[in-house]
This record gives sequence, C-alpha cells and structure tokens, in this order.
Amino acid sequence: MAPRDLIYLVLSNLRRMKIRVAMTAIGVVIGTAAVIVLISLASGLQESATQDLGGIGDLTEITVYSPGGLPVSGQPGRTVELDDQTLDELRELEGVAAVTPRYSLFGSSELNLNRMIGHASIVGIEPQAVSKLGFEMASGNDRLGRWQAIAGANVGEQLFDPRTGRQPEEIDLQGQSLQLALMKVADDGESVERTVRLRVTGVLEEQGDQDDYTLYLSLDDVLELNGWVTGQRPNPNRDGYDQVMVKAESADDVQMIENEIRERGLYSYSARSMLQQLNVFFLVIQGIFGGIGAIALIVAAFGIANTMTMAIYERTQEIGLMKAIGATNRDVMAVFLAEAGAIGMLGGIGGVVTGVGLGKAIDFIAGTYLTNQAIQQGGNASDIAITLINTPAWLPIFAILFSALVGIVSGLYPALRAASLSPVTALKTE
Repeated sequence: MAPRDLIYLVLSNLRRMKIRVAMTAIGVVIGTAAVIVLISLASGLQESATQDLGGIGDLTEITVYSPGGLPVSGQPGRTVELDDQTLDELRELEGVAAVTPRYSLFGSSELNLNRMIGHASIVGIEPQAVSKLGFEMASGNDRLGRWQAIAGANVGEQLFDPRTGRQPEEIDLQGQSLQLALMKVADDGESVERTVRLRVTGVLEEQGDQDDYTLYLSLDDVLELNGWVTGQRPNPNRDGYDQVMVKAESADDVQMIENEIRERGLYSYSARSMLQQLNVFFLVIQGIFGGIGAIALIVAAFGIANTMTMAIYERTQEIGLMKAIGATNRDVMAVFLAEAGAIGMLGGIGGVVTGVGLGKAIDFIAGTYLTNQAIQQGGNASDIAITLINTPAWLPIFAILFSALVGIVSGLYPALRAASLSPVTALKTE
C-alpha cells in the first residue's frame, strides 16, 4: 500500500468515528499536559536555584581545607597540612591559575573613616596572586602593598555616624585612608588598642557574595596583626593555613582540580561542584515528575487499545474485503497502527498546547502572588525575578513523539488481531 493511500484511508477512518477518537485522545491530552507541566516545573525550579547559586561565589574558585594533620601516604614523617610546600604543589596542578591563603584577622576590630565607624571582614591574601584572582575593579587597581587594602563593593555601606546612627547615602572608599583599630586584653587584664592606617588602593565591583563585605590586606600584614593580638606571630609553614583559595583557569577545570586536591588528602568546596550536585538532583526530580505524568499516558494507552479493538469488531467485513482484493497482513497492520499512532499524536499535540498554556498561567499567578508579597513587605517588585515554569525546547517535540509512540504500541495488539482474521470468515460476519 502506497503511503499516500495509507494516509487517505487513516484520515477517512478517523473521521468516521470522530466522537470516539476525540474521547480517546482526551486521555492522551491529559497525560501529555501533565508531563509538560511537571517537567517544566522541575526545570523552572532548577533554573531559579541555579541563578541563586550564582551569587554564592565564583564558579572558578575552590576553597581548600586541611583535614588536620593526617599522615601523607608514601611520605613518612609528613602530615597533610596546608603549608607552603602544599601550596607549591597545588600551583603545579594543570588548570590552576593562582593559589593563595585566605587568612582572617583574629580578635575584635573596628574601621574608622573620619567620624564614621563600621566593621568588615578582614582577610589576608598573597599580593602576587591578586592579579590572577580575576578581581573586577570598580575603581583603582588590584595591587596590594604594605598597609594597603582592596575594599569590597559594600564595605563603605557598613560605615555609619555613631552620633546619629545613620549611614551616609554613598561613600567612595577609593583612595581613602581608613583606620583599623584592634583591641585585646593584656596579661594584667587591661584593654589595649592598636590603630593601623590603611590606604584603599582599589574598590571591587559588586559580586553579590561575601567579597562585597571583605577588606583584603597583604598576607604579611594580617599575620603581623594576628601576632599582636595573640602575642605570638603565627607560623603557617609550621602550623599550616586554615583555608586556601585555588583559582582555576576556567570552570571546566574545577572538577579535575578538585579530584587532584582530594587525592592529596585535602578537603575542598566549590560553587561549581555544588552546582553539579544540584543539577543531578533536579534531573532526578524531572525523572520522577515525568514518571508521574507518564502514568496518565499509560492509562490513556489502554483507552487507545480499547478503541482500536472495538474498531476491529465494527470493521470486520471491511477487513475481509481489504484482504479479498489483495491487501496483505502487513497492509492491514499498517492501517491500524497508523490510526492508533494518529490518535496518540493528536492527543500529544493537544497536550502540548494545554500543558504550555497551563504552565504560563501558573507562572503568571505565582509571579503576581510573589510580587504582591514583596510589595507588602516593603520590597521592590522589580527585584522579584523567580521563574517557576521553564519549558525546554526539546520537551514539546519529545512529548508529541512519545505520545505517538504510546499510540502505536497500544495499537499493536489490535493490529495483530486484525491482520490474523481470515478473509472468508470476516466476510461472513454480520
């Protein structure tokens, strides 16, 4: 049978049983729409979570921690520490752009600018590594010298006037001279204060993470200040660093570098690895949601099988006549399979249209609700940018093809049964 004749015959048969085809296809519409909405919901939540994670940190940064003095395999007498030797080994790894300790300031401290006071996270890093860390400068430069500082974008916002308790509208720290006041309790119980003058050489662009509230100093400066606070200058080469930052050349190198770090017995964390774990989690969620929607398609498959089986009883003589004039078992099977597949495809198309429409309605209703909540809480409606529904481009195509496949599989048994009918017996049937 020629494809053109097959298409004409299938369309003619479907038009003869419009109501039954429509009612059967509705089951496929419901199942397909459920698949579209549920998978789009999981995809939208994944996109929203991924966007939020982008503010946690740079995807090329890896934070390395020491496990606390475990022995190094194959090197008797050496323990796993974040000392200078370990840092040199990390710098030699493929794909590593820079390695620097992140050494935090101990004790209590306060920033002073003119009559304003405030606080910031004080972190020491190696000056020679700064240019390789990929800092985006809003102003100034990324050079760190003796008692010089690079300020995060929001450090200035942490300053306020203690007399009024108000914050100034805007403070440009570029080129400013900050006073860093440290306090400690001496052996005699008296409070001792030390003040250091810091020159701000550069201000970072806003990143949306902890860097915005950090004041970066030279590592040697922070080690000296910590020595003053504790009464003994720290010796990182002996005791190791608590935390080291590894900067990868690209986000694609992060996984490989982390594997190398863990093989050395060190602990590591990166936003990139968390993002990968999050993507795996949401792929599982999409699979579960898709499976729930597929249950409705399975139920619809029984409806298609029932419709095609009933068609056999109603068209027994027609089948006998087809065989009598030369139609083969293959031709009869092709007709019934094509009809079942067409019902599935029609239901799939209707399901895609319904699912996409429902998704947009859900997104609109949820967006309106969240906007109202933001306004009631004094927020700005423009700050709300959450996406609950995201329909991937491949999903509608997959849903239509899958629905057609469900129809073909459902029609397999009726088609085999129709093909097995004897033409003589079929013509005698009333």
